[in-house]
Amino acid sequence: MTTPFPLLRLPRLALIPIFLHMEPNKVITFSLLSKRAHNLSKSLRKLSATSITLTIESDSHHLTACFKYRGAVPPFYSNSTAYQYIVFQNETNIREKVGLSESEWIERVQDVTNCKSLKRMHINGVPALDMCNALSSLKNIREIFIGLWCPHSFAQKALEILSPVTTEITIWRIPFEGREEFQTFLKSNLNFLNVDTHDFSRFALDDLLVTNALKVRLRGFKFFARVVSQFLTNWFHSKCNSRLEHLSLVTIGDINETCLPETLNAIPYPRDQERTFFYSKQLDTPSKTFSGGYDIERTDGKKATIVFVPPGDGLTFFDFYVWP
Repeated sequence: MTTPFPLLRLPRLALIPIFLHMEPNKVITFSLLSKRAHNLSKSLRKLSATSITLTIESDSHHLTACFKYRGAVPPFYSNSTAYQYIVFQNETNIREKVGLSESEWIERVQDVTNCKSLKRMHINGVPALDMCNALSSLKNIREIFIGLWCPHSFAQKALEILSPVTTEITIWRIPFEGREEFQTFLKSNLNFLNVDTHDFSRFALDDLLVTNALKVRLRGFKFFARVVSQFLTNWFHSKCNSRLEHLSLVTIGDINETCLPETLNAIPYPRDQERTFFYSKQLDTPSKTFSGGYDIERTDGKKATIVFVPPGDGLTFFDFYVWP
């Protein structure tokens, strides 16, 4: 039988070597016990996580802290920098004993690891009520992933709460019943929206004319050439001051310049010449380099470039760049 050791009764000087030899997960777990334990953990062991991810399932949730590997790089890592991942469950027993709410649990882990914001959040189900309340307290989340099995009602609620505090969102299903709701969501000031779904039938490509996302990538669903042509025509005549800089999607069939409406007055750019498109803000990639394309210009002076890339199998990648 193991007798608990009263660690907090030791003098501060005696605690220093103990904390230096503790594993990071033990330091973080210890910091959850009390305010004093938290302060000691912060002062005696300077942890520095490169990122923290919050994963929410229907019956559980956990934080994953990522640290750079401190020792010699193990031989099974091919990169020069290795990472150590530590997963923290919701620590129900500890939280109940010390009275921590879900938001306090998240804040304390962030604080002791010196990671002031969440890098990523995966939502794959409906959490308990206290975690729903904790979502409202989160700030500055870089990426949010709404999973395929997250119910529409909760996905809508999560997007409503979290869209103002994130810059990148990936959704595996569009959780809106109609175009009006979808367009309201599209007006969020996102940097990157990734929609990976096979079901786009309730919506229209023209919904993206009002989006304020800088980059929108549509995957899973394949669009017909006539739908893309109509979108280009509507954008050309639109007076909407959208923030959209890059739209990427996949079409059915090998479409090319013959599908471009005459009203665009598209001017071909030499196929053997490259140019680089720079986004106005930092995105998943800082820039895109491509060859050729077709340039168009609206009456308000806004310029865009259309690029077709046929990968084969009867599909074509379509990229639409609006120059900042």
